Amino acid sequence: MKKIKTALILGFFCHFCAFAQQDYDKLTKEGLLTDFDFMVKVIKEQHPNPFRFITEKEFDQKATVLRKKIEKEPTIENFYLSEPLSLIRDAHASLVPDPTLFDQVLKNMSFFPFKTTVYDNRVFINQYTKEIPEGAELITVNQIKVGDILNQIPNRVDGDIQASTQKEFSQYLSFRFPKATSFTLVYKEEANGSLKTVEVKSVDYERYNYNGRKAILPLNLLAYDTGIYGSLVDKDTYLLSIKSFNLSEEYAYYILNTIFTDIKTKNIKQVIIDIRDNAGGALSNIPLFYSFISREKHFKNIYKYATKVPTINVRENLIDENSKLLNNTDIIAYDNFMQQRFDKNESDGFYYGNNRLDESYVENYPQDKNAFTGNVILLQNNNTLSAAAYFAYMFELNERGPIAGQETQSCSNFTTAAWFLNYKLPHTASIVVLPRSEIFFNTVANKDAACRGVLPHFTISADQFQKGLQTVQDPELNLALELSKK
Repeated sequence: MKKIKTALILGFFCHFCAFAQQDYDKLTKEGLLTDFDFMVKVIKEQHPNPFRFITEKEFDQKATVLRKKIEKEPTIENFYLSEPLSLIRDAHASLVPDPTLFDQVLKNMSFFPFKTTVYDNRVFINQYTKEIPEGAELITVNQIKVGDILNQIPNRVDGDIQASTQKEFSQYLSFRFPKATSFTLVYKEEANGSLKTVEVKSVDYERYNYNGRKAILPLNLLAYDTGIYGSLVDKDTYLLSIKSFNLSEEYAYYILNTIFTDIKTKNIKQVIIDIRDNAGGALSNIPLFYSFISREKHFKNIYKYATKVPTINVRENLIDENSKLLNNTDIIAYDNFMQQRFDKNESDGFYYGNNRLDESYVENYPQDKNAFTGNVILLQNNNTLSAAAYFAYMFELNERGPIAGQETQSCSNFTTAAWFLNYKLPHTASIVVLPRSEIFFNTVANKDAACRGVLPHFTISADQFQKGLQTVQDPELNLALELSKK
């Protein structure tokens, strides 16, 4: 389940918490560069399709630029900012810091003092402070234009997706200026307002974390805690917030059946489904969720796993989910798993998943007996990822209703994920997490060298988003409510 981003996350997964402690003071330039070089190697040799969105030549050129940044400034903070995974534009490829080392890093850093949110490439203060009004738009930080800073933050998206909201502005500033004692901010309170300047002190990690938890938006936090939360908006409208699809099928069905029984009993006229900030989950859950809003007795649920790299090509530093280095027997078992479940297609060079891969797969999925067939509006944003993007794709494909919000973080017709390989870097003990397969939302592999996410039919402007912050309202939900009345 995805939680709200209140701190430095960087893909932090709790099951990697058993590593031997790393010493912050003993990291060397040579060690950082060695870890960087290994990341480049494992991307090129182990990712299922590393050069879909970037040529190998372009990747090498950009990786060289990043490596030189580490050579020039060999700090662990700069290492995190300069990792090469973002170059291949795969939202599922990530770098997970070693928790013991990361704790030392955080305690030795200074942090940007405010929670911010990016919307349509503009940055707004997303908390109450004494120094600067809530909802104020930042124009420059330390004499650097906000737009230039945003351009330097790596895009954690698939392909060519435009998704500025997924960028963690405050986090990036903290890592870029880890020893700053203060920040000089130029801001304006409204789009046509006058520019104002203020100097604010940096804070320690505890205060930074606390400030992140005081964010004005999002307003409805209950769904982030439970994964699914439903509530009446008025007598005709029901809001169903789904923040994770990573639930057991049994639990998901129990909750959904309870909710949609209530919707039927109350004779609800329209349902708003909110999958903003949903990082995905089990792909097999998506048709189950959609079956509760399907208008058809049966609907198509088509996806196909495919990879160009079915074997373990990079064996060193490979660990399992318990942080244990894999031995030769383990690696043979990993390879056997893929060989039994993926068959090569000679015509395109992809290895496709066979029937053994997903025994729960149902192509012609039945509508649920409690399905709601009235009007449905979908809310999505730049943090709608992976399986959640497949839900949005299915919603769009079946023309189920209007989509409001922002472009999804994952492609509209394919993504990566499924199984992951985890490599422990020898010096920083960070974990490189790579997906083993691509997933295509049809029956054949997509060969395109570009992709976009599911695009909304309706969206709000950055000015409207700012107004929502200032009035403590959810402007995208308000948009959906306006659409429900038409």
